[in-house]
Amino acid sequence: MPGKHKTDKHARHEIIATIATPLGEGGIGKIVVSGPDALYIVNNMFEGKKITDLCNAVSNKLYYGYIHISGRKIDEVILNVLKKRDSFTGNDLVEINCHGGIRVVTQIFEYLQAQGVKGTTWESLLSQSFENDKIDFIQKEALQELVQVRTKLGTKVLLDQYAGALSGAIKHKLDIIENIRNSLTNKSVNYKTIIDTEPHEGQKNLSNASVTPIAPPFEHKDEGDFLNKTFLKLIDHINSLLKNASIGIALTSPQTLVIVGKPNVGKSTLINAILGEDRMLVHHEPGTTRDYVCEFISVEGIPFELVDTAGIRDTEDKLESISIEMTMEQIKRADKVIAVFDNSRAFDREDDKILIALKSWLQEKSHDCSQQKTETNTIIPVINKCDLTAKLDGKKIEMEVKQPLCNISAQKKEGLENLNKRLVKEFDTNYKPAMPVIFNKRQYQLLLKARTLLQATLSKNKTDEILHTIDEIKGTFAACLCGI
Repeated sequence: MPGKHKTDKHARHEIIATIATPLGEGGIGKIVVSGPDALYIVNNMFEGKKITDLCNAVSNKLYYGYIHISGRKIDEVILNVLKKRDSFTGNDLVEINCHGGIRVVTQIFEYLQAQGVKGTTWESLLSQSFENDKIDFIQKEALQELVQVRTKLGTKVLLDQYAGALSGAIKHKLDIIENIRNSLTNKSVNYKTIIDTEPHEGQKNLSNASVTPIAPPFEHKDEGDFLNKTFLKLIDHINSLLKNASIGIALTSPQTLVIVGKPNVGKSTLINAILGEDRMLVHHEPGTTRDYVCEFISVEGIPFELVDTAGIRDTEDKLESISIEMTMEQIKRADKVIAVFDNSRAFDREDDKILIALKSWLQEKSHDCSQQKTETNTIIPVINKCDLTAKLDGKKIEMEVKQPLCNISAQKKEGLENLNKRLVKEFDTNYKPAMPVIFNKRQYQLLLKARTLLQATLSKNKTDEILHTIDEIKGTFAACLCGI
């Protein structure tokens, strides 16, 4: 793969081992050994029931036997042998499935290291797979995120990206750019084709895709128009990927959702209602919540880090003042804010102070160019205790935050469905299998750059200028696939 970073020759041919299961009490412990001599190394400690030499083992087959160390039987095991053509890493690989006690697993792992095997983490298996061209960098990133993803939707999306959904879409665009370049330099005797329909969007069979021949090096207006139409089509495809980036990035990097409000507006009661259990201490006395508390929640498959904060008010209590300072710090790192107001109390100075803090935060956020650009509702004004007599002027709040009010009763768990819809409004949670999805900022920034370069070609008329930009576009797509 062009531009791909390679490790040194020794590193690529070393034997590595990693413990693939958590250390602790369990039914099964798994150690994975991968490398050119993995079968030979494991064979030196394995006594099989129906095989004497693992080097003669059949790939994708299980072997039962015992592990011996220094002439002593250590454990009863089942080995899964994968020859390099079948293995995930591209090297010979042995999975040692032993009993799950800490002692047995660590004893086998330490013995392997004593035989010259490099003990490492599971991520080194991904590196071997990448180096041996079993996966590209996007697929490697997908697997790294899979072990940390918090929702079923996240698992579905990342498994599809590991299977090649996003990689395939980018490779398809890279092929189109390469074909355009070949046609401009007249390297193709037979004109190649551009597939108009985008593959990998739940579409397995491309036999019905419409095709358009690439124009030869253009000298006439019609040929230039054709080239521009092709670039515009590529820009449209990239725009669709960028549009889906918000959900992909939110799945791997959960947005921080901070709940703020003056004391006793029902912030902790709201969090307990969202969580479906009493996790936060609730009391009628103002200032009960002194420290911020974080919990992870899932709304329609989208994870959020939910932060309960101390009530914002004027106080002479030093400890409470520190808690309020911590609240202001949490607001600064928020992606979304639920601002809670009490329907049963009139709007006062403390409510106004909260609105001023939020307007200041919005202003700072608008200048943060590094933040992901999405159509997010950053502030959701929530009017709590709507089951009580209204004394609050909600129109003032609505006018200040420029967002519609969300009326709820946290105590009675009423109105929460509407709040949840507001939280995920920016995301298309109707995910289609095998849909390509950008899931980190590296991919997003590179495809944003590719779109900018494609847009720049529309204003160029000279072939050499277009070729130079095309080479930049190719490099950007390659960087996305190769991790440069």
